[in-house]
Amino acid sequence: VVSGGVDDTNIKELSEAGADAFGVGTSITNAPVLDLAMDIVEIEGKPVAKRGKLGGRKRVWRCEACLGMLVLPHAESQPSCPRCGGRMEESLKPLVLGGKPCKLPSVDEIRERVLSQLEKVSI
Repeated sequence: VVSGGVDDTNIKELSEAGADAFGVGTSITNAPVLDLAMDIVEIEGKPVAKRGKLGGRKRVWRCEACLGMLVLPHAESQPSCPRCGGRMEESLKPLVLGGKPCKLPSVDEIRERVLSQLEKVSI
């Protein structure tokens, strides 16, 4: 049985390689799809995970200086960047709180942030 990313363009090749059953659920659509998987990491405040996964809520941190990323358990306090020692800020921001949209940065603020980050990366 072959499943995941299977569509009409690769069934013949998979069949010739010995596959005899196919899971094509994602490809039964008339629009582009986003194929992803999500893992349950916490149930009612208790960390849970499949074998080989790290359970519990996480927070994603990003260094303002070098743009390095770090994922830590939710309960851990704000870290310093392990790469450059710079200040890290939470990367994931709420968009809605208490049923109301959060204030978003202006277009000019977003532009300035992007331009300052582009100076720190090589393209």
